Amino acid sequence: MLNKPIPTPSRPPAILLLSESDDPGNLDKRALREAGAGRIECMTSGVAACRLLAGPQTGAARFFPDLVVCTQRLADMSGEQFCAILRLHPLLLDLPVLLILPHDNELEQLKTLGCGASALLARPYSVQTLKAHMDNLSAPRRSLDDLERAERLADTKAFDAALSTYGILLKPVRAPEDYFRVGMQCLAEGKWNYAINAFQKALRGALIRGKAELGMAAAWKGKGDMNRYRAYLAKAAATFVHASQWNRARAVYARLLQEDPDARSPFLAEAVQRIRQGEYEEAAAVLAQGYSLTPRKQMRDKLATVCLTAPQPDTALLAMENMLELGLGTDVAEVLGKEIRQTLDKLARQLEQRRQEETAERQRQARLAARRMEAKAQDDEKQDALSRNAKGAASGTPQAPHVTRSGESLPLVDTFDVPKGKSDSHVIANFEMDEGIDESGLDGLGDFLSVMKLTWRMARRRK
Repeated sequence: MLNKPIPTPSRPPAILLLSESDDPGNLDKRALREAGAGRIECMTSGVAACRLLAGPQTGAARFFPDLVVCTQRLADMSGEQFCAILRLHPLLLDLPVLLILPHDNELEQLKTLGCGASALLARPYSVQTLKAHMDNLSAPRRSLDDLERAERLADTKAFDAALSTYGILLKPVRAPEDYFRVGMQCLAEGKWNYAINAFQKALRGALIRGKAELGMAAAWKGKGDMNRYRAYLAKAAATFVHASQWNRARAVYARLLQEDPDARSPFLAEAVQRIRQGEYEEAAAVLAQGYSLTPRKQMRDKLATVCLTAPQPDTALLAMENMLELGLGTDVAEVLGKEIRQTLDKLARQLEQRRQEETAERQRQARLAARRMEAKAQDDEKQDALSRNAKGAASGTPQAPHVTRSGESLPLVDTFDVPKGKSDSHVIANFEMDEGIDESGLDGLGDFLSVMKLTWRMARRRK
């Protein structure tokens, strides 16, 4: 039987101090002394501390603290695991535990949420703050009679099982609802960053995801970021639609439309997904729930696009019309179906026109590439002819540039055998007579004569 002394105002509170090692424990012990603590017992093992607190308290040396002060790390477990194990014992549910965190930031506080600690104190802390926590947590609790009655009804199997594994298999319970409640409290206090972090953790819970996304939207709006505010409104609306929470979905989407009239309808997006899965009846039910809010043009264009991209557009359109009639009624379905057909024809024409333009552009690019290749080939041929002439002149046995005629390579002119005093035209005439070249048998005669004239001028300049 636990004989737990009840603290009185005249008696300083007894403290059980748990720390990873003696060094930080000594600092905390000195601060507790200055804050007015009475008896202080120090331990480094969470398992030993749990056994002490859960064991029988008899004899003159009995010790049951009014307050447990625990650092975040112990020698054999974390402070969070210690708190979680402690709360499994029915007689230790109300034992106050002050958990000391290494840093004063929101991540550390959110990480310890739900572990069972009564209060959090971040380093560095003042003696006045420590005293305020100590006085508040060590106030008188239940009477001794209540504790003794609870002890007779106590079931400690879960506590014993967790203690036997040193808490390794035990994780503190932090349900998404816990994070959501913290986020809402931070919203009420205007702590936007704290609220955002809490809601991010609450998003892990499917049942509360939409509410958490709404909380995120409110927090970002509080910070003045309207883009993220609208983005989380859209996410919340989509979550509510997917969960078939129609009233909430309509309310959130209506609020989103006030901020962004062109916002995409979550009802339409969900219906399209169902259509692509072949679930036409489910899609009709979703469309019916959001028909009054979804912009008509958005619905018409999206459904027409779905039909156009289907393997068999006509079959898809017929199924779409039957779906609309099932969900919206004959009159509405007839009007909307007609608009979808018109939009479908328009999209088909635009698609065909775009294909023709793409085909014409590819053909144009092909022609340009062919012309560039032809021009490059002609330029390379001329450069080769000039290069052969230059090599021949340097070796003393110059070779006249060549031009191709009917698959044969013909010399243009021997630039060093031209008689002095003869004109260009005379040389050309003699060359034609000597080689038997007539104008009718030579392709590109103008280019041929131009090359000959250029070669003759170069030869005269060298002389």
